[in-house]
Parts: sequence; structure tokens; C-alpha cells
Amino acid sequence: MEIKEHILKNQCLEIHVLNLGGIIKNIFVRDCHWHLTDVVLGFDSPEQYVSPEYLADYPYFGAVIGRYANRIQGASFEIEGQNHQLDNNERGNCLHGGFVGLDRKIWNVEQPDDEHLNLHYSSPDGEGGFPGNLDVTVRYAIEEHVFRIAYEALCDAPTHVNLTSHPYFNLNPDDDTVRNHELRLYTKHYLETAADLIPTGKILDVDKKHGFNFNKPLSITLDEGGLDDCYVFEDPIEPQLMAELASPKNGIDITVLSDYPGLQVYTGNGLRVTNGKDGRSYGPFAGIALEPQMLPDSPHHPNFPSTLLRPGVPYRHRVSYVFNCFSVDAEPEY
Repeated sequence: MEIKEHILKNQCLEIHVLNLGGIIKNIFVRDCHWHLTDVVLGFDSPEQYVSPEYLADYPYFGAVIGRYANRIQGASFEIEGQNHQLDNNERGNCLHGGFVGLDRKIWNVEQPDDEHLNLHYSSPDGEGGFPGNLDVTVRYAIEEHVFRIAYEALCDAPTHVNLTSHPYFNLNPDDDTVRNHELRLYTKHYLETAADLIPTGKILDVDKKHGFNFNKPLSITLDEGGLDDCYVFEDPIEPQLMAELASPKNGIDITVLSDYPGLQVYTGNGLRVTNGKDGRSYGPFAGIALEPQMLPDSPHHPNFPSTLLRPGVPYRHRVSYVFNCFSVDAEPEY
């Protein structure tokens, strides 16, 4: 099926989305000089997202992730005494739904107007090893300077579900890395993980890992290999403030809100992509992913919020990215 590009646009935002994987290809916002700036990593051409070179070292640029975002240990889980073997696609574990997850599927797309886009995909029983048929709808919407994502799903048999999206942000794309960005996280807790990034089950204070925390804005100048951690929030009912990311160079600021209990923060430590937008190469720290989601490996941790979805019970979660611009002591250019 043909890869198609759809555009959401208002006076503040312009977002380009592909029917392939629901990929967020571009997010254009205004900086403090009123220049239109694309703040996500990716490619100029939709076809580049399926090139063998890109897929050989695949970082999931901008895609919808599922059926289960993040990792499931041993690529298996048990439901009601029955073991389900999943795709083993990363060091013995299942990552982001398996070999060909929702990020690689062609979605059905409806666009009722310039500010709304609805994507739908029906995942058949057994896809990636996951039980049950799963109908997934992802709704993109813009309102002034806010980009909203709503995830919805229904199943016909008990199954585990964890949906998110994977844009990598670089608010000042003229810079090769995001090390000069400032990050603030509105939690003091994160998941302890083993060497393969599988949670141990312990929830720790952030200062026990980094020697500092992000409860005030801090530059992303880490020397120990960057971040690939899930930060833990109170299990909310309504969207709550999770993170702020800002570029002091051009004044662009993102605030992330969600009703998910976790936020995976990944500083692109393993990025190795050539021929990105405008011919750029993306290496480690070229972008940062802020992914609201359920907690990784939840099927094996009864103390984590449950990811088990049952027939007749809808899966619903919401994420908002709020874009703003603050002064950097320069007059706007109109």
C-alpha cells in the first residue's frame, strides 16, 4: 500500500503524519524569532522510513509503538495459566511489540478537518505472539499550540497492551545534539533496571542514580552514557504534568502531560542514522524521546499498574505536548 502524508495545521502548529506507523514526520513550531522550526528528527522523504539502511539499525523515529511499548522480559507472559510466547527481537526480550509492531503497519486514516486525524489498525490474534484481536485507534489533534494524542483499543481476549509514540525532539535542529537543552521532570522516582534494561521491580529515588535530579531545569550534559530510564508518576486519572524540555538558544519549550504512570526518557544514546532531514546525520544525543506509557515489563511485576486488557473494557490514555516560546533577549522578527 502507498505511503501517504497527512498534514495538521493551524496558526501555531504544523504536523505531518504518515499512514505508515502513524509516524510523526514533522512538527513545525515558531521560535522566539518567529522562525518556523521542525523540532523532531526524521527524514525528508516518506520512502526513507522503509529503506533497508534505516531499518537495519532502527530507532523508531516518530512512530506509534505497540502492541506493547518498551520491553517484556523473556519475550513471554502468562494469562490465566496459559503461556504466550512473543517475538524475541532484543537480547531475549520482546521490544516495542516484536519484529513488526504497530510502527511498521499501514494504518487506515481519516482526516475530518485540518486539526484532527484519526488512525485505525486491527491487529489480528497472534500478531507478534500477542493473544486476541486488538482494534487500535490513535487520534491526533491540534488546538492552538497544543498537540494531543489519544490512544484507544478494544480486544476480544485478555491481552497485555501498552501504547505510546516515539518522536525524538531536538528543539534547535542546527545543533548536532541536545546536550544544551534543559530538562525538568516532575517526579522523584524511576525504575531500577538490570543491564538489559528490564526492571528489577524496585522504584528508586532519582538522586540514587544520577547524584542529582531533574526537579529543576538541568542541562542534558550527562557523561555516563545518557538516559534510557522510565520515570514513575502517581497512577493518575486525569493528565498530569510530567516533563518540560527547553532550548535556551531559540526559546522553544515543550511541556508534556499525560494520564500514564510512566515516562520513558531516552537521549538517543544508540542513534546511528545518515541522510536525515536536510542531509543531517544523527548520532548519540541527536534527539531526546519523551514517551508517556505504562511501565515496562508490567506483566511480570504485580506491583506495577496492570497492563492486562480484557474484552469489553476499553483501553484509553491521553498525552499532550504543549509548545511555547520564551524570550532569549532578542526581538521577534516579523
